[in-house]
Amino acid sequence: MTTDAEQAVRAEKLWRSYRRGAETVHALADLSLEVDKGQMLGIVGRSGSGKTTFLNQVGCLDRPTGGKLWIAGQDVTQVSERDLVAFRRDHIGFVFQLFYLIPTLSAIENIRLPLLFAGKTDEPRAQELAHRVGLDGRLDLRPSSLSGGDRQRVAIARALVNDPKVLLADEPTGRLESKAREEILDLFDELGQDGLTIIMATHDLAQAGRCDRVVKLRDGRIVV
Repeated sequence: MTTDAEQAVRAEKLWRSYRRGAETVHALADLSLEVDKGQMLGIVGRSGSGKTTFLNQVGCLDRPTGGKLWIAGQDVTQVSERDLVAFRRDHIGFVFQLFYLIPTLSAIENIRLPLLFAGKTDEPRAQELAHRVGLDGRLDLRPSSLSGGDRQRVAIARALVNDPKVLLADEPTGRLESKAREEILDLFDELGQDGLTIIMATHDLAQAGRCDRVVKLRDGRIVV
């Protein structure tokens, strides 16, 4: 058992239920899980197993129906909606399968975007991350001129620019070719070695095998 100081994420009897007509659907059911700081956790399971629902809870994009959830020591189930927006901005980074880059902005402008939303102007931070993820020479290009791997590198740098405590990745290599896929996973390995906590949802067991630990979900529950 790790101490609270060593935990980046702790879920305790977490539920997320929805009404579907007369039926109640439990997307998460009595889920308890601890993720240590600096750990890379893989979440696997079939479509509908609860992977994305769990990421949405940790990312403070949705609230649980029941249970408790601590992120970086903060009980986010007790935080107001207004404060939750600031908490998400300052502590959580997101990487998605579809990149979600702004097509009219250059690579470096996309990376800077969270800084602008936070009222910051840390140009050296954006440049440093662009170099770290391997985008030298392509910072002035728009997403349409970048390869899939480079678009994901932009998305990762953007997710890191506010120095989050936790990086959430939802099928981050699902649209990439094998070489780019391995390069992104290598980058995740490096970030984990630097102490960043990464939670990656994937259907690919080989990719999950790159993680420090793997948890399988079925019907919103952890399968032992």
